[in-house]
Amino acid sequence: MVMVDRVVSVDGLKTETSFLVKSECLFVHRGTLSEMGMLENLAQTSFIFLNYFFIRPNEALWDKEKDNLGVISTILDLEVVTLPKVGDRLLTSTHTELVFTSDFLKICNIQGQVSVNGTMALTATMKMLLQTND
Repeated sequence: MVMVDRVVSVDGLKTETSFLVKSECLFVHRGTLSEMGMLENLAQTSFIFLNYFFIRPNEALWDKEKDNLGVISTILDLEVVTLPKVGDRLLTSTHTELVFTSDFLKICNIQGQVSVNGTMALTATMKMLLQTND
């Protein structure tokens, strides 16, 4: 399931993506995107940053042969303000703080927000793990 359809920017430790909510999305029920859908969108935005940050020169950002795994380990704060509707475009931004890195594991603190039409829909602070098998 892909919950990001465009990478807007990756600048330093900040990432922005967008996603158009469609009716066939797994997290849409009765025309509304669920809280879990927005959280998954936020997690995928974070994973884009982690992939971008740790790729080698001339390496593809997305490679189906890679065996990287991104996981939300902890959600520290979560506030849902509104739920998007089918046809809404999410603008998601994250700020990442790397707290641990080894050859096969990265641990990051993520602060993120999802907005819809300029209105805040969700804010969250979470810890993400990225396992790499290079």
